[in-house]
Amino acid sequence: MTTLSKKERVEAALAGDRVDRVPVSAWRHFIPDELQVDRLAETSLNFFFQYDWDWLKVNPRATYYAEAWGNTYDFQDYAHVYPKWLDGPVHTPEDLNKIGVVSGSSGVFDEQLQLIRKIKAGIGEALFVQTVFSPLSVLAFLIARPARHSADDLLNSQYAGLRFYMRENPQGVHAALQAISVTLADYASHLVEAGASGLFFAITKLARKDVMTVEEFETFGKPYDLQVLKAVQEAPFNLLHICGEEVYFKQAADYPVHAINWATIGQKNPDLKQAGLISPKALIGGVDELGVLLNGSPDEVRHEAQQVIKSSGGRHLLLAPGCGVNMQTP
Repeated sequence: MTTLSKKERVEAALAGDRVDRVPVSAWRHFIPDELQVDRLAETSLNFFFQYDWDWLKVNPRATYYAEAWGNTYDFQDYAHVYPKWLDGPVHTPEDLNKIGVVSGSSGVFDEQLQLIRKIKAGIGEALFVQTVFSPLSVLAFLIARPARHSADDLLNSQYAGLRFYMRENPQGVHAALQAISVTLADYASHLVEAGASGLFFAITKLARKDVMTVEEFETFGKPYDLQVLKAVQEAPFNLLHICGEEVYFKQAADYPVHAINWATIGQKNPDLKQAGLISPKALIGGVDELGVLLNGSPDEVRHEAQQVIKSSGGRHLLLAPGCGVNMQTP
């Protein structure tokens, strides 16, 4: 078969057509480069070309959406990928009325649009996607009040906070989510205009068992996700990332995206074969970022990848980790 370009290879995989080889990519945080547009653009492009990825997932700092609504952080003090939370506008369920629509092309959003333009100028014809958190994920950051500065405390504070706010002020939660959705839809459309191929639309460890019920996800999550995705429905490469263990894969399988990315190994989720029976979309995954990629040898990583390609037939597959690569990965 004729060798395909990176763009052609990804497009063929997304369509379920034959490829010369399965397209491959991975992504990770770059701290402290994520604090400056020029440095993150340069680092992202270097990462793309150094490892010869077929497509690029842009990895901005995890807090930039919450910053858009007024959260402040100490960027000299990180726990994993999270800077230390200092303050924000939402302290009680009544404070949800402070979350209104903001411009999707100013402030931190303008900063990210500058980043996208710089990456577009340097990446050539290859496809690349910008990370956009789901509205519920953004709200979780805004209401989290971690007792200690640790990744676990932040996530637990998000889960507990969402459950409390949904119970105490459901109307306020809906109003805040609507404002966030309108803003993110505006921002998403600007991203595509700036050169992004689409969105890496991330539901950050929320749409899963023991965090919220299926009914809560269907009520407070999915409708607002669909509003954002509608704004970029003409983009060539939108993918859904549904993060964590025991995710609600079936409930998200019909999202209007080209592909779905999730942890296929070791996290009580559908594997690639099972997912293929649920969704007709292209599937992105197959390599365990918490297992063999972090702790295994190159030969073990290669073996895991080859087994995935063999079992899937190599069609409708983009080989990748199930989430961001740990910064300590060799």
